[in-house]
Amino acid sequence: MIATAIAFSLIAATAVWLAGRRDVARDPRLTLCALILLALFPLLFFLPKWEVLPPADVAEEQSAFMRWLPWIWGIGVAIASQRLVTALAQLLKWRRESERVGVREAGDLIVDVRLLRSYPGPVAAGIWSPVIFVPAEWEEWPPETREAVLAHEMKHHQRRDPLWRAIGAVACTLHWCNPLVWWMSRRLADQCEFACDEAVVADGFRADRYANVLCDLAASAKAPATTLAMAHQGGLEARVRRMMTKVPRGSRAALVLLIVFTALTAIGLVILRRAERPAKPAIPVEEIRTRLEADPFPGD
Repeated sequence: MIATAIAFSLIAATAVWLAGRRDVARDPRLTLCALILLALFPLLFFLPKWEVLPPADVAEEQSAFMRWLPWIWGIGVAIASQRLVTALAQLLKWRRESERVGVREAGDLIVDVRLLRSYPGPVAAGIWSPVIFVPAEWEEWPPETREAVLAHEMKHHQRRDPLWRAIGAVACTLHWCNPLVWWMSRRLADQCEFACDEAVVADGFRADRYANVLCDLAASAKAPATTLAMAHQGGLEARVRRMMTKVPRGSRAALVLLIVFTALTAIGLVILRRAERPAKPAIPVEEIRTRLEADPFPGD
């Protein structure tokens, strides 16, 4: 299973990289598809198998390391899971320490706005109970800054980005030793930020003013794995540059083909396997043939 997961992550990361060669902020659905499949990869092995490949010529004997590899992987998953537990505990602590200062609505979506004095930047968090945490300086911000912050964080909740970020964190936990999975998780987070920036500007917010808000609110601390900070420093320059330039959109058909290819690759790697070698009879075939051809009454 581990070798199959590594092979799929290599193919998926290549597809994500190819899709983002011209535009790093390309639609995140391909990256999300890859991470969902990686998060569900152990469950895919319960699918029925299809023996279409020829059996191996020589039976491969597993080395001691290969026999211990599943145990090493399991211990690594247990250790990496502490990151998710810590993130959840941090989120619960934030809810206890924060105070409600407002509510934001968008259709059927209702999001609490809570003042959190222990974190320096606005953050969207919560999957079933969505919330927007704002810093202590919230009351001192001008109305335009407040509107930009709430508009951006609401886009995260409307797109269900906290859920997608959590799925990426689960994939990183299961594939803790695979740098390609961590790279795709970071790419997904950046793509979500790009998508929200684009949606806010499309709703009528001036790009130059919005870029100024991002630069002023660049967070200096790291948010938990299942949250999304509005202005993390990592991709800030690229986000501002993208808002100020016109980026050509990629082909939607090509994106759909890459998503279908990625999904079929994951399923194919799991269900296709070599045919079992025929069991060797207890008595060699030559001896059986000799016995059948022998005269049962040699003395007659």
